[in-house]
Amino acid sequence: MTVATLTNLAFGSRKSDALAGVIEVRGILGAAVTELGTRIVGGAWAPGEAIPKEADLCDEMGVSRSVIREAFRILGAKGLIRSRTSDGTRVLPRSEWRLLDPDVMDWRIKAGDTVSLLHDLLKVRLVLEPGVVHTATLMATDEARARIRRAWEIKEHVFGTPDPDYAERRRRFIAADLEFHRAFLAAVDSDLLSQLFAVIEAALGLLLDLQMSAVGYTTKMIGMEESQELHAAVFSEFERRDPEAAQAAMRRLIERAIRDAHEGFNQQTL
Repeated sequence: MTVATLTNLAFGSRKSDALAGVIEVRGILGAAVTELGTRIVGGAWAPGEAIPKEADLCDEMGVSRSVIREAFRILGAKGLIRSRTSDGTRVLPRSEWRLLDPDVMDWRIKAGDTVSLLHDLLKVRLVLEPGVVHTATLMATDEARARIRRAWEIKEHVFGTPDPDYAERRRRFIAADLEFHRAFLAAVDSDLLSQLFAVIEAALGLLLDLQMSAVGYTTKMIGMEESQELHAAVFSEFERRDPEAAQAAMRRLIERAIRDAHEGFNQQTL
């Protein structure tokens, strides 16, 4: 199988630029849930504050009362609001929100809460991924090791192949990076970890894009050499079957990513 074929298999039709909700709703109801969810996480109403009555929201949003009631039910299931007959519908404290719910993550991004979300994601990565690599190095099956090798071949191919379409090359670089990390998680063979990665994957794509901007890659492939070298160190130690060294290499990689991301945050606030 050629590297080009492997690249197509890795990228396929996977959508890494959008978060699909746990409760999939479309049409008028989906639009109402998204609008209200985005407004809530964006701080339109403070925790403990009552949101407008159903009748007022019907008039404002041009939808029926049944749509608003179903939207409230969905938002309640995501921990954002609580409705009581005697007290109306109020926003719950942030500690009650289902922050790993893909919709809630998406609404945070739509509401401009990207920096806070990505700071949280960086902490998760620093705690989680070094241990994942350690376990994968110890436990990976032959099939899992083959997937990690394919992911690395793809990553090297994308990094080393010139392309006049810099936006497409950047997209492929991010997709290859995600597959590299995804392959290690798959090697651990934990459904919970795999689902966690699936939930945060789109936000992780945003984080990688921010890191690339921070080191100068906005229209051309520059500034990513160190990142590639750090990934190469992780793969090398994995191939040597040295779990402690692989874990340390991944920690260095994530720490570098944190520095790049913070630089990106600073650039955004200038």
